[in-house]
Amino acid sequence: MTLLKDLIAIPERVHQGDFVLQLSKGVTEPEQTLRDYVVTPQLVDAFANALGFIQQAVQTGGSKAAYLHGSFGSGKSHFMAVLNLLLAGNTHARATPELADVVARHGWTEGRKFLLVPYHMIGARDMESAILGQYADFVRKQHPNAPVPGFYLAEGLFKDARLMRESLGDTAFFAKLNEGSHGAGEGGWGAFESGWDATGFEAAMLEAPNGEERSRLVGDLITQFFSAYRTLAGSDESFVSLDDGLSIMSRHAKALGYDAVILFLDELVLWLASHAADVNFVSREGTKLVKLVEATNADRPIPLVSFVARQRDLRDLVGENLAGSVQVQFSDVLKHWEARFHRITLEDRNLPAIAERRVLRPVSEAARQTLQGTFDDLLKMRKDVLDTLLTTTADRDMFRKVYPFSPALVQTLIAVSAALQRERTALKLMLQLLVDRRNDLELGQLIPVGDLYDAIAEGDEPFSEGMRLHFENAKRLYNQRLLPMLERQHNVTWEAIKLGQADPAAAKNLRNDARLLKTLLLSALVPEVEALKALTGPRLAALNHGTFKSPIQGREGADIIRKCRDWASEIGEIKITEDLQPVISLQVTGIDIEPILRAAEANDNPGNRRKRIREALFKELEIADTGDLFNTYAFNWRGTRREVEVLYENVREMTDDRLRGRAGTWTVVLDFPFDDANFGPADDIARLATYRGGDTKTLVWIPSFLSNKALADLGRLVVLDYILQGERFETYAGHLSFVDRVQAKAMARNQLYQLRIKLRSQLEVAYGVSTEPRDAVSSPLTADQQFRSLDPTLSPRPPIGADFKSAFESLLGQLFAHQFPAHPEFDTEIKPAVIRKIWPEVQKAIEAPGQRGLVQDSGVRKLVRSVVNPCLLGQMGETHLLIEPHWQSRFSQSHARDGGGPITVGKLRLWIDTPAPMGLPLELQNLIVLAFAASTNRRFTMRGGPYEPSVDSLPDELELREQTLPNPSDWQLALQRASSLFGLTLGQTLNAANVGKLVDEVKQRVVDKRDAVTRLVVQVRDRSGRYAAGAIGARQQTAESAQSLLAAVASAADSEVVAALAAVDLQTSEAAVGRALGQAKSCADALETGSYWQLFDVVLKLSDQRSVAAQVIGRRLAEVLTSDEHVLGLKGRLDELQRDAMGLLAAATPAPEPAPISMSMPGVPATAPVTIPPVPANLAPEVVAEKQELHLTGVEAVAALDDLKARMTNERDLELTLSWRLQRKGTQL
Repeated sequence: MTLLKDLIAIPERVHQGDFVLQLSKGVTEPEQTLRDYVVTPQLVDAFANALGFIQQAVQTGGSKAAYLHGSFGSGKSHFMAVLNLLLAGNTHARATPELADVVARHGWTEGRKFLLVPYHMIGARDMESAILGQYADFVRKQHPNAPVPGFYLAEGLFKDARLMRESLGDTAFFAKLNEGSHGAGEGGWGAFESGWDATGFEAAMLEAPNGEERSRLVGDLITQFFSAYRTLAGSDESFVSLDDGLSIMSRHAKALGYDAVILFLDELVLWLASHAADVNFVSREGTKLVKLVEATNADRPIPLVSFVARQRDLRDLVGENLAGSVQVQFSDVLKHWEARFHRITLEDRNLPAIAERRVLRPVSEAARQTLQGTFDDLLKMRKDVLDTLLTTTADRDMFRKVYPFSPALVQTLIAVSAALQRERTALKLMLQLLVDRRNDLELGQLIPVGDLYDAIAEGDEPFSEGMRLHFENAKRLYNQRLLPMLERQHNVTWEAIKLGQADPAAAKNLRNDARLLKTLLLSALVPEVEALKALTGPRLAALNHGTFKSPIQGREGADIIRKCRDWASEIGEIKITEDLQPVISLQVTGIDIEPILRAAEANDNPGNRRKRIREALFKELEIADTGDLFNTYAFNWRGTRREVEVLYENVREMTDDRLRGRAGTWTVVLDFPFDDANFGPADDIARLATYRGGDTKTLVWIPSFLSNKALADLGRLVVLDYILQGERFETYAGHLSFVDRVQAKAMARNQLYQLRIKLRSQLEVAYGVSTEPRDAVSSPLTADQQFRSLDPTLSPRPPIGADFKSAFESLLGQLFAHQFPAHPEFDTEIKPAVIRKIWPEVQKAIEAPGQRGLVQDSGVRKLVRSVVNPCLLGQMGETHLLIEPHWQSRFSQSHARDGGGPITVGKLRLWIDTPAPMGLPLELQNLIVLAFAASTNRRFTMRGGPYEPSVDSLPDELELREQTLPNPSDWQLALQRASSLFGLTLGQTLNAANVGKLVDEVKQRVVDKRDAVTRLVVQVRDRSGRYAAGAIGARQQTAESAQSLLAAVASAADSEVVAALAAVDLQTSEAAVGRALGQAKSCADALETGSYWQLFDVVLKLSDQRSVAAQVIGRRLAEVLTSDEHVLGLKGRLDELQRDAMGLLAAATPAPEPAPISMSMPGVPATAPVTIPPVPANLAPEVVAEKQELHLTGVEAVAALDDLKARMTNERDLELTLSWRLQRKGTQL
């Protein structure tokens, strides 16, 4: 085992000054500064940017300022130190190979002198004391003999004192100045209270600000001479305004021979952020920043170039403490600054190269090669793991540079160091992680992301108050709840692990689990980090690569999800989504819901526990819990719909009647997974041994009993479920504020949700569906103990299923496979609609040549294949369905075995389930029976009469009779005549069903028509003999043909009906006979109506002037009686003749001449009478004009009548039929 410390120089501890460069030392110790510095391509650009920025200021003479932006550990101080060395012309700095091009392009620095002043703003009182005071301190160290800059208000006091001394003279001046002083030793002040003289006076003025003698002199001068300067007395020395001070600074530096002053303002943004709560302070001091660029006092003989180090935007650090309106105001101020500030960025991507040189340097070339080979092997990990570790911003080369860290860890580390650390940079955190793992980190291993939490938890406080509270809540959550939970689970304490007193295996397991929780904590602290977003089980495993091993490779993610669900059931802050790939997160709050739960513990009782388990089981089975004694569970088994009764009861307490269930239905009893004290599964098994209720279709599922831990989870679930109903939570959490109550309720809901998921897993273990979590049950039962059938012929096996529902259906599948062993496996659910869609295709295939038919629709082909093939009706190929003889053979054998006799549908159903029950749905049985009948030329009869079968209706009492098929030519003719004579629409295919239907329907029509046709023949013969001179006309011939047809069919056996129908000789035509059959009854009734013939007898006997017209009526009557019905409709013509006859009789008068027809209108002269000539008896009237005019006015009516009158006058053989209506307009509503 090779440890990484043998290949990389890892110290035994991290020192306070590691990776921290003080700018002043960086400048005074150039060799050390340059030796540790790594110049990346991005840094080359930054140096070029900074030098160009300074060049512009020097050339224009104007002051400028820039943000030097970079995260903690990005090397801002180091950058400024090297920049200063470059400006100072340091040979080593200018000789840095990576900076050669930059140095060559910026030769303007030669011969120029720059004063780089480093600043540390933390702790400063204001901008003046910081910027001006630290400049004065720095210059005093660099130039001890230089005059003190005139920043201080005391300098003006000293100037006035010198003038006063000149005016008064030394004697008077010092006498006055010493008036308040006592003799040496008096008052206990010793030498400090000695009087002033010329020497002491001058020495005191040359002291540094806040020097003892200088401060005493300021006080004495104010007391004796200048009371207006009273504000300087007794306080730290005050400064001129920043604007004036910067002008003084420029002049002072120029006097020292410098060409520009470079101010490196480190931690200025953090200094402002530390006063975020004091809005006035931030606004007052922040606005002074612009003075670095814009000056009211423009007297700056040399430029001041300021670099403001910034690791985070001040908006991020201050904004959370400001009200909305103040935020807007502050944002406007920041925009004003930033518009005047240049920006130079030191990017985080420099870190890998820097870390490679400064933290991860191999101890030798051989070590470097070993590390390279190991890293190449490491990259052979699964692609999804590698993608997670690389993130979207890194590549394999970066990964190699930071190994044994991953890019994901580096990304997290940068964000964490920026948000949570004041002093420790990213490099220092990396070194801390290596030191922590120095004695156990092996070659080939990666440092898990979760290890970073320990490094930051023991570090400095975060910058902002909001982040500090957030971080404190996170640490409290881990220390007080998460870690104790892990200690209980692994039966080891963290203290024992640190002391080396813990079992190594337990310690390792706890550490690994802790890494997961710590990764979740990091995600909650810096959620913006890409690597920590959307943490799924596989991503958590990848981020902590090598920490978790699963017996099945690739299952680490699923194992982690299971762990997290277990934790979430106890820790409400852990949230897990119910996605296909669940996302895990941790909500950091300072709220504890345990007191709320303890207040409602009384609701945790056996009854509520049984109820919650029933709800959980029924929810998994998707059973609507109606509270009934029996609950029905329906499911699809091998493509057919099945139902069972489900009971959830304590088997130990069930009676025999209850265990027996309902006859004809399978009953599944789900036993309780717990019982009263002193009872266990053995008592349930013993109860079944005493069952004496006889064989029954009942299966009992006895679960292993839940463990104490699982029961505790169940009790917690019961309490949470109770308090989250209605408004109860508000009552129990009344001690919390509204905001905290909302958060607490969300945590309670989340915990309830996770407990329900956990209970589901625990029940799956209890009922033998799963084996994880192993601690869900106390004593697992064996398979033969868990599954007991009260049907002695059934021996159930443990079901197989991914969840409770699928396992339950697997178990039910055993029940129905035992009951129906020959049931086919269908690819689709067998529904009546499916069978209705399939039957026409089967029927067409049976009728096709070779019983092989084309199925046109591809979707229908799929349905046919899924049903017909499994039940052995036929084989659905790519496009054609071929009917197979399986069922014909099977039914024939069964028929012979049972001794012959009539074949009924009931017998066929029985034979379908012989020799082994198939248990087919009724519609599918009907399909088989219909196909058998069609294939064997059988038709269905009910009590001797015909029956129209369908897949939906096929009673057991139906008999299948063989149907002899007629000659095809007879069949075609019979079909034609059935249609033309009886109006029947029948199937064209010659098969038993169609033949049987034709026979049945034709015979029924014969029965319906025979009496009427017989009457018709008698009446036609009689009436023709009396009124048609005994002529045998077409009507009589057609009627007699119809009578012969009906007689032939009626006397024929069923098997001969088709032949008889085809063989009948019709004297007229099929059309005539068909019309006669259709109108037989009405015609016979008309011929039998006596009123007709009595009237006709009277008319035909007329001998007066009406005799001619009467003869015409007689001829027309004879014509009707001898013509076919389709030529002259009998009833209509008889009615017409009746009207004419009655009219003729009504016109009877004694006048010798016929009355003339007058067409005159009132006031119009009458014309000569018109005599109607006799009409030949053999001619039918001809309609020469027919017209209808509506809504005529008086004028229009007269005109129309005139036209009629003229035509009637000119054409003497015309007859006019008149019908009229007179009406007035607008008289009715």
